[in-house]
Amino acid sequence: MTDRQKLKTTIVYVCLVFRTILVATLFDVLSPVLPLIGADLAVSQARFQTFFSATLMVGAAVFLVAPWLVDHIGRLRSVTVSAVGASLLGLLSAAAQSYLAFAAALLAMFAVNAIGAVGNRALMRDLLAHERYRKLFAYGQAALEATSIIAPLAAGWIAAVWGWRAMFAAFCMPLLAVPVLFAIFPPPAGAAAHDLRPSRGTMSLRDLTSLCMTARIPLILLCATQGGYTTLLVVKPFLLASLFNMSVTEIGIVFAGFAGVGVIGYLCSGALMARVPERSLVAAGILCLGLSSLGLLLLSITQAHALPLFLAALAAAQLGYCLIVPIANAWIMNVAAEYRAFAAGMLGGLQTLTGGAVAFLASLAYNDSALPVAVVCTISTLVSAATLRRMR
Repeated sequence: MTDRQKLKTTIVYVCLVFRTILVATLFDVLSPVLPLIGADLAVSQARFQTFFSATLMVGAAVFLVAPWLVDHIGRLRSVTVSAVGASLLGLLSAAAQSYLAFAAALLAMFAVNAIGAVGNRALMRDLLAHERYRKLFAYGQAALEATSIIAPLAAGWIAAVWGWRAMFAAFCMPLLAVPVLFAIFPPPAGAAAHDLRPSRGTMSLRDLTSLCMTARIPLILLCATQGGYTTLLVVKPFLLASLFNMSVTEIGIVFAGFAGVGVIGYLCSGALMARVPERSLVAAGILCLGLSSLGLLLLSITQAHALPLFLAALAAAQLGYCLIVPIANAWIMNVAAEYRAFAAGMLGGLQTLTGGAVAFLASLAYNDSALPVAVVCTISTLVSAATLRRMR
């Protein structure tokens, strides 16, 4: 590959990461204002948590069926069209005046985004070999977390001054720049060729079953990790509001600090991959998750130093997630080019479905304490540790 081709590949990869960051930012700005949105739409905290968890599950279901659609219409086209659709649906949800209208628009936005995410992940892997992909994936996630430091702070401030509707609408608009970016910087011929593959070349049911069996260990590891992490992510703003009486702005500050820990975690993960065996990094991540679970269990039985304990548990969970996810993701995506859309769909679908389902069950037991999420995170850590032991 010539220097010019490498530069073009890097620019396209950065554009794909930029698209990922823009979509993730929408979740980052929604999370700290969930209590505010629930109050505005006259929905109880428990019911709103349940809805948000169910929304994640709907997006996961779309992830599982999206690969056939992505391979039919093309990976790049899926990325660009879904960005426009997600932006417009986000604007509709911001304009909704009733809980049902908001819920319908947000559900549709998650579904449309899932289709684009499958194409996005497949294109990212098309551009890079396994070793470089896992490293740059970690650095890309670090960039995403760096953005997440600013997003919650901005969301809390804008929502406090102009309301959550104006805030969310403002963050939906930049997604419209995605098709412009790829019109200026199209993928190299090698990656773009997969968009031209005829639909009859899609993966058969037998091949899909074989792929699931081959990737079952990293999939279980990733899903177990995601279950506890998503539950903590969904419940976190409600615990900060109910246990510590934090305002929207203060919750945004906590989210920014959480993202800062993520930047450090992903940078460390990317830097250590060439020096530390993959299994050892995953084991270190599971240890961090165990420490987080212990902190949450202590928080549920004592109020001594409650806020520092909760913040320490959040930081440990974020570090553990950063160490595990890039490696497990690379393991699953290390398949033939024609099957990467299906690997991405399976990865995103099962990961999100597990996280949403576990968070949904935890929301049913939510009682303004850390006990339900502590139980979920403990089980998640134990399953992750048992899965790692089965790996050769």
